[in-house]
Amino acid sequence: MLLRNVARKCSVRSIAFLGCTKRISDMKILWVDDHEILCVALCEYVQTHASELSATAIDITPVFTLASALEEVNKTPPPDLVFLDLNLDGENRGAATLEHFQAGNLSNVPVVICTGLAPRNDDEVEILRICMRDYAARGILLKGGAHKKMFIGLSRILGGELWIPEEVLLRFACLTQAPLASQNQLHLGLSPREWDVARCIARGLSGKQIARELGVSEGHVRQVSCVIYDKLQVRNRVEAALRVNAELTPGRGATHTRLS
Repeated sequence: MLLRNVARKCSVRSIAFLGCTKRISDMKILWVDDHEILCVALCEYVQTHASELSATAIDITPVFTLASALEEVNKTPPPDLVFLDLNLDGENRGAATLEHFQAGNLSNVPVVICTGLAPRNDDEVEILRICMRDYAARGILLKGGAHKKMFIGLSRILGGELWIPEEVLLRFACLTQAPLASQNQLHLGLSPREWDVARCIARGLSGKQIARELGVSEGHVRQVSCVIYDKLQVRNRVEAALRVNAELTPGRGATHTRLS
């Protein structure tokens, strides 16, 4: 409750967004992150450095769940800009978070992704690409990135620009230019990271054990597992394990039968 009271008092300065001229009190920002302390801290950071980032006044409202974010974004008047973390509560993980938010974003408020996903990870870069391509994200901020780069990104975004960090753009280019022939050589059509997770599933490891072995988060394992099930056209871990073990066992055919 204390965090929420503090959060409502956050007020910062900014300039017009996406080329729209605003009166000095018109800019409203919604910041969505399930880590309450971090969410409030980010708002306070912007408040502290407001004079370096912006010129006109805005109000930031931090919220900590997708349900609260949808309630706020559909108020009259709606906010002018939303910063959205991709890993929230329940099923709201990865690109699905933005998909769910945009489905309820009736006023089409611009959304910037503020995420801890790592640009060095192919699967996480693909999540970011999906957010930009399929769900109309208007920019990306990396919470784990260099402080100076995040500061520059904030300044550009609040100035109305579409901002994607250079390291993410480079990874987008690398994935786009990957030779099709090399993709065809992948096991069962899975990427290297997906294949790593799939082999762990075939060994019967739990999501927590897979995360520990591969040095990733459990949320990342869940995201990759869903991609694996979709690519293999299976319904669960058992069917996935059967497919992968068939691939790993010499002399086994490539065909498979779905479990009833």
